[in-house]
Amino acid sequence: MKILVVDDSPTMRDITSSTLRAADYEVLEAEHGEEGLKVLSNTPVDLIISDLNMYKMGGFEFVSRVRALPEYEYTPIMFLTTEDSDDFKRVGREVGASGWMVKPFEPKELIKVVKKLAQ
Repeated sequence: MKILVVDDSPTMRDITSSTLRAADYEVLEAEHGEEGLKVLSNTPVDLIISDLNMYKMGGFEFVSRVRALPEYEYTPIMFLTTEDSDDFKRVGREVGASGWMVKPFEPKELIKVVKKLAQ
């Protein structure tokens, strides 16, 4: 399974990607939404994990634009963010997010959620 991790924090991108690679997932990385769209245009992925608050293009816009692409209409997309308000989660669902997880995360929990979304 190929997963795209989009996060403007190099540390969080590394932690998330390392956790996924340790569970035998193939991981691609992007620093923000614009870069994430470029990655998706070149390489198909099976699941996307995105931060919410990023420069250049934030998570809500990124997910909205991904959902507009026919090949990613049904691809699972999870927000991995520090935001945990119901309003943010509601908007996340409205733009097309499949799941939501709050940072910091437990590695086992991340893998559990990824497995669930990948079904």
